[in-house]
Amino acid sequence: MKKLFFAGFVATAAMTALMYAAPMMGMPKMDIATMLGTMFLASPGPAFWLGMIIHLMMGTVLFPAVYRIALQPGTGSGTGKGVLFGLLLWAAANLMVMPMMGAIHPMVKSGMMRAPGFLMLNLGVMVPVGSLIGHLLYGALLGKFAGTKASSLQVRGA
Repeated sequence: MKKLFFAGFVATAAMTALMYAAPMMGMPKMDIATMLGTMFLASPGPAFWLGMIIHLMMGTVLFPAVYRIALQPGTGSGTGKGVLFGLLLWAAANLMVMPMMGAIHPMVKSGMMRAPGFLMLNLGVMVPVGSLIGHLLYGALLGKFAGTKASSLQVRGA
């Protein structure tokens, strides 16, 4: 399990770095930590840190556990399964979670933040593209570093 959670941490760190470096590469700002944190706190500073903790816990613990249960292969390419997992996470986030933000996020309800909408298209066409790149990176690294269930087994000599 340590290997799995380490893989989740590495993948989350890479995705987070990409997310915050996106504006320097001509992509829109993608601040998932503040979006998550302001679900619970109104003050942006503390909300950012709460959101970052939530983001890190999901990426390091929750999603790697789901990956292991649902997709981690016994043999073959962990990276390939990881990319598929990243695509599934992206689809769930962009087709279900983000559209719901408009209905439940307090800052959207108060008019202080735009509702992301379907595929986050209300935030611009490049936001879902950047999100896809980030989720694919996350999945590829998770699969690569988590390896396969078979590789994590130890064979004992007689």
